[in-house]
Amino acid sequence: MLLAINIGNTNTYMAFFAGEEPFIHRVPTHPLKSAADYIQELERQLEKYGFEERPDAAALCSVVPSHNGVFLEALELILGGKKARKPLVISHLVVPEMKFDVENPAGVGADRIAAAYGAWRLYGGPVCCVDMGTATTLNFVTSGGLFLGGSILAGAGLMRDSLQSATAGLPYVEIERTQPSGPIGTNTTGAILSGIIYGTAGAISRIMEEAELERLMKFKVALTGGCAGLVAPYLKRLDFHEPALALKGIRLIHLRA
Repeated sequence: MLLAINIGNTNTYMAFFAGEEPFIHRVPTHPLKSAADYIQELERQLEKYGFEERPDAAALCSVVPSHNGVFLEALELILGGKKARKPLVISHLVVPEMKFDVENPAGVGADRIAAAYGAWRLYGGPVCCVDMGTATTLNFVTSGGLFLGGSILAGAGLMRDSLQSATAGLPYVEIERTQPSGPIGTNTTGAILSGIIYGTAGAISRIMEEAELERLMKFKVALTGGCAGLVAPYLKRLDFHEPALALKGIRLIHLRA
C-alpha cells in the first residue's frame, strides 16, 4: 500500500492506494500539528477503511515547505523507522520520463508537477492540466512528456476572499453552494458569482486559445482541484475531470521512480 500526502496551501490530502483508486482523507493545512497527531489521524483512517496493515511506501507532495519536516517525520514512523524505505519527496528531480522546458525547473510547484504528470500518463498529450485550488494553474505537457510551463491565477476562493477583505461594501459569498444565474448579476451577490465563475472560465479558455496558437498544437483539457466543480459547467472545452488527479500523479511517479 502507498500512502500519498499532498500538502496544499488550504487543505492537505492523505490518500491510501491499495490499487489504482485512492481512499482520501482531507484535513486543514493550518495550523500545523505534531507528527504524533498526524500519525493518530492516519491510524484512524486506516481503521476506518478496514486496512489491517500500515502502508509500506509513502510519497510527499508539498507547496508548504514549513510543514515538510513534521510530515516526513510522521511518514517515516508510519513506515517503521530507519529500516523502511524513505518517503519519496515529489520534485522535478524524481519525475521519470518528463522533461522541463522552463527557466527554473526547481521553481515549479510539486503540486503542478504531480497533476501534470498524472494528466500526461492517464490521458496522453498534448494535455493541459487545469488545477483549481487556492490558485488556479494551467500546466501544459506535450505528447512526448515535455513540461512547457503554464499560467497561474488566483483561485475562485481567493478571488472571493480578496473582494470581501479589501472592500468596504462587498459581502462574503458562498460560492461553493450557489451557481450564478447568468453572466449579468442582478444583485451584488449575483455579480460577484458571475465575475468569479464566468471570469475564471473565460480566463482558462483565453489562455488555452492563445497557448494553442503559440505552440501550434491542440491540448486536451484535464480539470482537477477542489474548485473544479464550480467552473466545469462554464468551460468551453473539457475532456477529463478527475478530482484526485494530483494524488494519482503522485502514485504514478512513485511507481516509476
